[in-house]
Amino acid sequence: MKKWLSNTALFIPMIALVACAFVSLDPQASDVAVSPNAEALSRCKFLGNTTVSLWSKAGNIQSQETMETQLDTLARNQAVKMKGNAVAPDSEIDDGQRIYRVYNCSAH
Repeated sequence: MKKWLSNTALFIPMIALVACAFVSLDPQASDVAVSPNAEALSRCKFLGNTTVSLWSKAGNIQSQETMETQLDTLARNQAVKMKGNAVAPDSEIDDGQRIYRVYNCSAH
C-alpha cells in the first residue's frame, strides 16, 4: 500500500506537467503571426481554414489562457504547412478545439 501511494504521488505531478507543456512550436512557424481577428488581415491572401485541437479533457486541468496559447501554437504550425504566415481564430474554443483562418501576408 505504501509503495502504491508513493507511485501515485509521483505520477500525478507528471501528468500535470505534461498537460501544461506538450505543444511545441515548429521552428519554421516562429515567424507566423497570430492576429486577434481576421479583419486585421484583410489585405492578405486567404489560404483556407484549419482546425486544431487539444486533448478534450485538457480544459479541465488548464486555464483558458494556456489552452488558447497552445491552440495558437498548433495553428501556427499548421499555417506553415499551408504556406501561410498569419492566423486568426475563426471560432470560440469548443471542447479543446478551435478553427483558425490561415493567410499569407507576404509583400507582392
